[in-house]
Amino acid sequence: MTAAGPSDNTPPKAGRHTPPRRSGTRRSADSGESGYSAEVSWQVGEAASALGDRLRDPAVAHTVEEIEQVMRGFSLTVEGMSAGCAGVTEWLRAAGHVGPLSGHASVMAERLSHIGKELARLAEAIEKAQKRAS
Repeated sequence: MTAAGPSDNTPPKAGRHTPPRRSGTRRSADSGESGYSAEVSWQVGEAASALGDRLRDPAVAHTVEEIEQVMRGFSLTVEGMSAGCAGVTEWLRAAGHVGPLSGHASVMAERLSHIGKELARLAEAIEKAQKRAS
């Protein structure tokens, strides 16, 4: 995964709604994808960190439209994290970790969902401000 610039295939309405929920059977550790989730999570974290560094750098110019798209991307990412935490909560409960551990994961899923929605609202506000300014 690279963080080298904007994706040409980013949908224009990314982050305006929650991603579709997957259905069907879940893959087990025996499916040949052991460690896949951890690896993808690490790559997303590294990409987010690199993007954060880029956004903090005052020498890097950004357009208002680009910042709007960044907020939509953040929203989509955080909504994915929320769904993932909800899945982890289910896994913890199924594994017998009922109580503070699964409760904390559940609370984090709810908070992330709220943050994702707030990021989408921020993107909408940026879009409206840009339209009023032009």
